[in-house]
Amino acid sequence: MSGLSAAQQELADTRAEIAELQGLINGLEEQVREGEAVDEAQQLGERYGVLRVAQLRQEAAQRKLAKAEAAELQDRRQEAVRAAGEELGALSPERLAAACEEALGVIDRLQQLGDARQEAIQRHAKVFLELGMQDRIRHRDGAWVVFEVDGARYDTRQDHLDGRALLAAVEAERYRRALIPARRAQGFSGPEPDSNPMARLLAANADAAENGEVA
Repeated sequence: MSGLSAAQQELADTRAEIAELQGLINGLEEQVREGEAVDEAQQLGERYGVLRVAQLRQEAAQRKLAKAEAAELQDRRQEAVRAAGEELGALSPERLAAACEEALGVIDRLQQLGDARQEAIQRHAKVFLELGMQDRIRHRDGAWVVFEVDGARYDTRQDHLDGRALLAAVEAERYRRALIPARRAQGFSGPEPDSNPMARLLAANADAAENGEVA
């Protein structure tokens, strides 16, 4: 039993004892008022003494409880400082900065990949045109070319997978996913993904993962 619990129990015990003594005293006092035998009066005097001792013990228990409560409060305050220091120290600006550096690296890589893809589309479109590969060209309007390779179409203008578009798609999908829990809690399905093809692909992958499927 903790010091606080022990002090609380001690105070409860003394209060119960005082209540019991007070009940006996009240009965004896009434007997004296009724003029009954002298031995009741003698018992009453003795009970008064016992009651006074019990009251003093109650005062002692109250002081002991106050000290135990103060000690526990101090312990809780120290624990609060320790817990705050530990958790907030683990989330220091330096640690957040390191995470930001990681994010910047990933963002740079993503943007470079998207821009590399768009550059590759432009370059291959130019080669197809130079080689007269009209069977691969699906549309041409000046610098705007749509060509096909292995059943997939590549658009020099409307591909929407360059670096900048990819960053926008990631942010849109991140925002969409943040809304899903609240929407489902209200009985609605998750919000539709952004029209960007990468945002739709990311949403499809998320749905497949949630359903235990291979995207």
